[in-house]
Amino acid sequence: MKMISKYGVFLRLVEESDAEFILALRTNPKLKTFISSTSPNLSDQIKWIQEYRKKQSQGLEYYYISQDQNGNKYGTIRLSNIDERSFELGSWVFMNNSPFGIAVKTHMIALEIGFELLKADNCKIRVGKKNKGVLRYIEEFNPFISSEDEFDIYFTLSKENFYIRKNKLTIFSQ
Repeated sequence: MKMISKYGVFLRLVEESDAEFILALRTNPKLKTFISSTSPNLSDQIKWIQEYRKKQSQGLEYYYISQDQNGNKYGTIRLSNIDERSFELGSWVFMNNSPFGIAVKTHMIALEIGFELLKADNCKIRVGKKNKGVLRYIEEFNPFISSEDEFDIYFTLSKENFYIRKNKLTIFSQ
């Protein structure tokens, strides 16, 4: 799962050299509203990536950089909490000036990785209640609401519902 190319998007596993890019995404005032807080220290981000790579080597997490064919980086997405039946999707953060559709295409590819390569039946997704745009988008997949708290809604998306929604989108019927 080193490099995946699909729908004109290239996903590659995060490396320590991506720390500055990830930090810029996660500390961007407009983008950090709906994501967990991150230390602004570059060395902290590098250490976090080093710890993540240990989990990756054990098949417990996969953290990707989404880029175009020229290697221009636009965002991230991560599959974590992987077990024999499910995975969690998160760290889905993209630059404001990303090419149209790249964030959605990246999300679809990540779900395909989880359902096809990891053979999972379900995907867990946490969305902040105030993140109205992402809530509307996720709800289009008809997920089950597992739980909610004061700030977040926790969804479980079945493989079946993912493919029902994906197959209705003409851009992915290639």
